[in-house]
Amino acid sequence: MFAVLVMPSAGVQIQQYHSHDFSFRAQVAGNPFDVEMDAELTGPDGVRLTVPGFYDGADVWKIRFSPTHTGKWTLRTRSTLAALNGKTENDIECIPNRHAAIHGGLRIDPAHPYHFRYEDGAHYFLMGYECDWLWGIDMNDPKRAQMHKLIDRIAARGFNHVLVNVYAHDTSWSPGKQNQWDYGPPEMFAWAGTNEKPDHTRLNVDYFRLYDGMMEALRDKGLVAHLMLKVYNKKVNWPEKNSPEERKYFRYVVARYQAFSNVVWDFSKESYNEKDNELQARLLEYIRSLDAYKRLTTAHDDDAFEWDPRYWHTLDFRTDQQHSDYAAMVAFDRNMRARPVINSEFGYERGVDVKLPTYRKEDDWEEQLRRAYWVYLAGGYGVYYYHYTSWDVNKIDPEPPGVARFEILRKAFETLPYWRMSPADRLAVGGPCLALPGEVYAVYAEKASVTVNLVELPGLVKAVWINTWTGANEAVPLQGGGVRKVEKPENFGKAPGLLIVRKEL
Repeated sequence: MFAVLVMPSAGVQIQQYHSHDFSFRAQVAGNPFDVEMDAELTGPDGVRLTVPGFYDGADVWKIRFSPTHTGKWTLRTRSTLAALNGKTENDIECIPNRHAAIHGGLRIDPAHPYHFRYEDGAHYFLMGYECDWLWGIDMNDPKRAQMHKLIDRIAARGFNHVLVNVYAHDTSWSPGKQNQWDYGPPEMFAWAGTNEKPDHTRLNVDYFRLYDGMMEALRDKGLVAHLMLKVYNKKVNWPEKNSPEERKYFRYVVARYQAFSNVVWDFSKESYNEKDNELQARLLEYIRSLDAYKRLTTAHDDDAFEWDPRYWHTLDFRTDQQHSDYAAMVAFDRNMRARPVINSEFGYERGVDVKLPTYRKEDDWEEQLRRAYWVYLAGGYGVYYYHYTSWDVNKIDPEPPGVARFEILRKAFETLPYWRMSPADRLAVGGPCLALPGEVYAVYAEKASVTVNLVELPGLVKAVWINTWTGANEAVPLQGGGVRKVEKPENFGKAPGLLIVRKEL
């Protein structure tokens, strides 16, 4: 191999939690994806991060860096290729973050381990939206207009957590290009060649550059990108298990995206399809070893793996898909281990406007919303599914009716100190209850009334009903210090209500 290096320009200023690419140019004889490099970033108070680099085509390798502390940083590269080794950048300044929607990486709240906090300390009420093919929407449009429209809508409706595949190919329920909204198979593939005849020794940098654009749009809207690195039932021709090519793929993805502060890693959508638990554990450990920023990890819906204490060190939170025992399964998982629990797939809102080929299960928005309240009041978090944006068929308009109702849910819960509240069904009859006894109670009512034990909340209280379908609020007179039966407002009709009772300040 031979190489010629062009140094990056000096004097770089980066906002905290934002990313910057340091580029190094070299020519190599052979496969450039075989060349590994990383960089040691040294910051204020001796903070050190070892960040892996990646090849970005056109003889360019990149170190993508996101400073975690304000102040001065320096960079020094390491590589087996001499021309990429020992290169320095000594004039990097991290300035304070000025973007209101960016808060740094997601963390487990150490004081309330069933919940999340951002790196800057802000609370995070997770409300997810599954959009597996988000990266694949209008790939041939330089402006990515439809992709950005969907991202803007997701953010505007209060969702803040998007489940998305790193790559998927096609679905069995809509094989090939069935209509103008069908984006599977995609216009580009994650590897050189085709999905049918891939060259797993080389990644497709054009594909990942487009993926970068999706990641930037999600970050700038304050949306966490829940990246599922694999998927076993979407017709992808993956690298052979335990092969150098498999390891190369995982390294490339983690190197390219760990500097996005809005990332969490998921081994695979429906990880239970991977029957080799030791392989899954090794790859999760590999992700964690490469990630300088310690982004959170999970494994989507793999009960046998997640319930085995031998593998708990590889997982930071639980991602389940549970279709019947919504509250009971959240309680089961919370009792097993103190960590956040997400039910990522409790319903599938029916598509509107036209009939398109899609997954066989369909739910009315009212039923999907009802299940969501049961999940959240059990102390878990949920993920919204809409038939025409969750998989390869992405028909964005018209807006489905469910999203506006999930916005109501988030607004209601964000008025609560939810991170301090716990499931407390013992304190209510007529619906599930989340409570901080003596301070605040939230009860979901599908019937005409609920009975609430307010013995621990004496004196004056403030009580309000929220219509879960319209968002309308109605205050009700209520006295604490005893057991109270509270009638749901008649004008709510069939709409379930959320009763919130607080100590009067």
